[in-house]
Amino acid sequence: MVPIEHIRAMVNAGLNVECGPMTWQTAGVLQPSTAEQVGAMLLAENQRSVNYRYNEHEIEEPYTHGPSSLRSPLEILFAIACYEYQSCETPDWEQSEAAAFCRVQRLQMIHQLPGYAEAQAWPITVARAAAAPPDISYSAILRDS
Repeated sequence: MVPIEHIRAMVNAGLNVECGPMTWQTAGVLQPSTAEQVGAMLLAENQRSVNYRYNEHEIEEPYTHGPSSLRSPLEILFAIACYEYQSCETPDWEQSEAAAFCRVQRLQMIHQLPGYAEAQAWPITVARAAAAPPDISYSAILRDS
């Protein structure tokens, strides 16, 4: 199970996006008035996954929304990955509201990464490829990170 602080960080990050309320599927909307409901949904899906994986019948603890420490978009991307890893065991995970929330939040966090808006590589063309620095090496980037 991910801790309550983990869920709060994800919910608060979703509340702090610049493009307005976060929405997913047909009914999901994250705004201050729904933060507790969304956090409870995420926690319940996490518990459902753990129960399925370990053949348990535990009930998740009650979720109350509250503040969390401010996290960078990169930290929230890692938080989403961790949450998905801990919540994806049920056969219907991909169709769950929590999975839809994660997909939308991941896109929002990617758009908030430093330098994303300035990248201007949509699409990558011959002219843009020629303008790129010649010494870009993905293996060097991965090695140095």
